This record gives sequence, structure tokens and C-alpha cells, in this order.
Amino acid sequence: MQKKTEAELIAIASTLKTAGECERFAERAAAKGMHMLVTACEERAKALKPLSTSGARNANAQRSSAPKAPLKTHTVAEQALAMLIEDYKAESPTTTYGALAERCGYGGQNNARWFGQVTDLIDAACALAGLPSFALVRVRESNGGVNAEAWLNSEYSHLRDRILANALVGKWHDEDFTKMRDALAVFSAHGFGNKRAWDYVWRQINMEDWAKSPS
Repeated sequence: MQKKTEAELIAIASTLKTAGECERFAERAAAKGMHMLVTACEERAKALKPLSTSGARNANAQRSSAPKAPLKTHTVAEQALAMLIEDYKAESPTTTYGALAERCGYGGQNNARWFGQVTDLIDAACALAGLPSFALVRVRESNGGVNAEAWLNSEYSHLRDRILANALVGKWHDEDFTKMRDALAVFSAHGFGNKRAWDYVWRQINMEDWAKSPS
């Protein structure tokens, strides 16, 4: 029987019913070096802890611990990532937000702006996986430049130049793309859009280290 990928196991972790199951799942994941799966199990265990034993509050806790359906943004991010990977491997030119939205079946200027959130989710996945931003440099503005607003309004805006520089010289391989997909699966399991995904990433990694130039 074919072994399940880390992304598939993360999806299973999001359906576990008790904190004990999560702990056992996390132990097996740690033994196999699946660190993102360990994190997903820990977050699932936290979500399963009851807030109160009273009827109404207990019902709310049960509802909050139920598996969330993947967000639309996450679903489209997986689709967009597959296209960007295909282009990258074919050494195709970079694309634009509008063109990528059109290819994914979401034409129109409003959707082009929304695809900034879609690609931002992909780059959050890159950061969680310890990789240079991929979508940031593969998806450009209509003038061909990198998103001029990227990182400007972030608490890590002082790292902007280093993050961009690393992305512009970045090289990605098949194992890196697998890590990106696994990280997107973590966001999906928690129901994170791009903003909450970055909040999660900032709690998980050292941003200064991530922004350092590759050795």
C-alpha cells in the first residue's frame, strides 16, 4: 500500500476526535520527522479542549472543534500553485495577477486583486516551509514589477528588501513544491486565509532567520 503524504496525514489530523488521539498521532509524526504534521496535531488538540461543561458552551466548543471545510482561497491557491509550478519547470515567463486569475477561471479586475490574497497564501506556505517566496516573484503586476505593496504595511517591513532579494534569486525543486503543498494543507486544516496564515507563520518561525540570504 502506498504511503500517505504529509499533506494527506495533516488532513486526517484535522478530523481526530480527542486530544489523546492528537497526542499519539503527533508522537508518530515526530518519530518520522514530519514537523508540520506535529504542529497540525498540536493545534487540533488545542481546538478539541472544551471551553466549558455547561450545555450551551459545550455545544459551541463541539462546533468549533469540527473539521472546517477548506476556504475558497486555499482551494484556489492549490490550483494556482500547480500552474505556477508547471510554468516554472517549463521555464516560462512570469505571469500577472490578472492572467493567473483568468487561467484559474476567475476573470475580472476584482478577482485580479483577490489573487493577491491567493498568492500571499502561497508565500505564507513558503515561509512556513523555510523556502524563499515563490509566488511573489512568479506573479507580477501588469508593469512586470514585483508587487510594490508587498511587506510595506507589515511589522516585518524592515525585512522587505532581504525577502525580495532572496525570492528573486530563489531556486525551487520538487521537494520544495511538496513542502509548499504540505504547508497549504496546514492552513486548510485550520481554516486560515492569508492574513491568519501569516499570523500563524510568525508564531512558528524566526522571521529574521528566514529572511537571511541562503548560504
